[in-house]
Amino acid sequence: MSILETTKELLKYPGISGFEKDFSLTLCEKLKKYCPDASVSKTNCVLGNIYSENSDAPTVMLEAHLDRIGLIVSSVDENGFVGFDTVGGVDERILPGAEVWILGQEKVLGIIGAKPPHITDKDEAKKGISASNMLIDTGLGEKATEIIRVGDPILLDSKLCELIGGKISSAALDNRVSIAAIFEVLEELNEKILPVNLSVAFTSGEESGLLGAYTVAGENAPDLAVVLDVTYGRTPDADGCETFPLGSGAAILRGPNVHYDYTKKLMSVAKKNSIPFEIEVAPRSSGTTAWAIQTSGNGVPCVIISIPLRYMHTTVETVDLLDVQCVCRLLKEIICGGEVIA
Repeated sequence: MSILETTKELLKYPGISGFEKDFSLTLCEKLKKYCPDASVSKTNCVLGNIYSENSDAPTVMLEAHLDRIGLIVSSVDENGFVGFDTVGGVDERILPGAEVWILGQEKVLGIIGAKPPHITDKDEAKKGISASNMLIDTGLGEKATEIIRVGDPILLDSKLCELIGGKISSAALDNRVSIAAIFEVLEELNEKILPVNLSVAFTSGEESGLLGAYTVAGENAPDLAVVLDVTYGRTPDADGCETFPLGSGAAILRGPNVHYDYTKKLMSVAKKNSIPFEIEVAPRSSGTTAWAIQTSGNGVPCVIISIPLRYMHTTVETVDLLDVQCVCRLLKEIICGGEVIA
């Protein structure tokens, strides 16, 4: 499968933060092709290993979070209207007019409506509208209370669009596209003798507090964790130093959340192999699972490689597949090149 085909497949599954179990089981079966010992942990993380023939080989972990943002039912009334709250940092500006799937006793399609502008006064319009003041219209009437329960997850409806120039757009590219990159690398290295032990971790609960990432290192902590995520893509209205143009390659993070020496080596390897990259700076927490993994057990050295993504935490997240390919090239150098980790 190509990166695009794998991404399309991964986007079929909800995996909303806190409700990942079914998606974790699916990922585990897919991972077993490369890691026969793949398993789902008590926290719904997916873990697997490929062992080097060298008994003294260091261990490199490739990690990406598997959960996505979504909504959760907070109330159901007899007229078929459903109250909700957000799971993860949903951009609430996209919600009015959105189509959603309520994953209750049955899968129920709903729409998030808003008061028409014709009957909204000026003061009310200026304030905007929050999730707590919106309702999902299911059209079900009294039947809604039989099918939908408080606490059911809600999926924001989206379809993957292929844009001109090798770009794709969809909900949940954060972070399904990083998982697709890992599977691409596993496929290319399949059945090859590796100079390192390779550990793969797809972690749960990132969008709701990095929850699964705290559990994955355990007693067998890797010598290096390579965390894959997305970062802010540049747009005309977001043209600062914290954003990166789509098509500019991988974003390598520098700051206290990553290992100084391994990051310098990673940058050197990217330059040597003509892999396009940008430098991202995080003077405090990176906002990624590396914040949890770094402090697990006796500590785990981390590097962070990110894919520029526009419109984060919306249903039209957009990436350039060339950037994903750059990330794949970097991963292969980390695993096989021998220069990042000896």
